[in-house]
Amino acid sequence: MAGFGRIFPAPSIWHYFSLLLLILLIYYLFLPLLKIIWAKFAEIYRTYFPQIGILSGNIYSPLREYKCERGCTNVTASMWNLALRKSKIERSALITTSQISNRYSIIINPFGDIFPEQDTKLHKTFYSICEFVKNGGIFIVTGGAFFAHQNPIYSSKHEWVFTKITEGIQSVSESFLYLEFGIQTTGDQFADGKLISGEPTEIEIYQKPEDQYLTGKIDIPLKVKRFRAAMPATSDYIPFIREKGDKSYPIVAVPYGKGYLIHAGLFLESETSDEFVLIVRMISNLIVKKLKIL
Repeated sequence: MAGFGRIFPAPSIWHYFSLLLLILLIYYLFLPLLKIIWAKFAEIYRTYFPQIGILSGNIYSPLREYKCERGCTNVTASMWNLALRKSKIERSALITTSQISNRYSIIINPFGDIFPEQDTKLHKTFYSICEFVKNGGIFIVTGGAFFAHQNPIYSSKHEWVFTKITEGIQSVSESFLYLEFGIQTTGDQFADGKLISGEPTEIEIYQKPEDQYLTGKIDIPLKVKRFRAAMPATSDYIPFIREKGDKSYPIVAVPYGKGYLIHAGLFLESETSDEFVLIVRMISNLIVKKLKIL
């Protein structure tokens, strides 16, 4: 208004009307256009300069927070970071859940069955992950992702995230992984309340030519240890790796909005295991083929 007064020392009603029109044009046209341009720029930037975030297990900081537990995986977040850097993926870093944003092309949850959750009632972190994928990000989950959560600010232990437990058994069809992303997974088999077969279990795997759409051809081992792999009943998916006979799909990409949730249903016994090496190789290929460059 000070600048307006200097330009028009004795403004008329038409001057005020023109100022109001200018403000409306900026608010309703220029700002939305600027937002679209910025979003497009961010999309191009993270495509050609991909950054990978690996959840550290903290909400804000490792100070005064408990360590996030790992479920059904022996590979730590730091092991992930080191393995990616050894694979010449230099733009990787450990991040807290509060740092989840569109600046990252790929985000990895290295905690298997468990994920760090800021709000175990409203599930703020889970829905921030959903928003990240919806906006074009790639989120990689290991094991039975979103089956259990832990708020490391207040608790040293995880708790199950299931909407329903029947006779003391958690059903994978009642998990967030199924309810939000439609992923049905393999699991332990029970009869009369008793375990008759469990995972991990060793299977033979292969790859069809059409499975190479996002990653290209992957050098895969003959056998892997399956753990909570996607099943054919999953609502929508792009297989990367198949179990012999197409009984399950150990690695799939599930379209969600503009991005993908990649579910790796493998047991990660160590950082030198075939299963872990396979996933790292898949990520490297995905960056080259889908995100253009390293």
